[in-house]
Amino acid sequence: MTINTTLQRGSGMESEQLYELWENLISYIPVKDRLEAGEVFIKMLDDLGMSPDEIEVLIDGDNTLQAALDLYFEDENENDNDDEDWN
Repeated sequence: MTINTTLQRGSGMESEQLYELWENLISYIPVKDRLEAGEVFIKMLDDLGMSPDEIEVLIDGDNTLQAALDLYFEDENENDNDDEDWN
């Protein structure tokens, strides 16, 4: 079972605990891969139902996660705009 599946099933992990997990694991992720890992982390928070504002409060001060947040929701907005072009 993946972490994502566990979280979706309601493992009870709070967002603060997820952020602590990120802080503990980041040192094991090569610098060149951290932004991509951050985007995966942001996607997980989004999938859990957190709003962009809630995520921003949670990651306050983490430059990698802020960049990942910006990229993630920028990509999501571009996809929404692409859908509107087809209507």
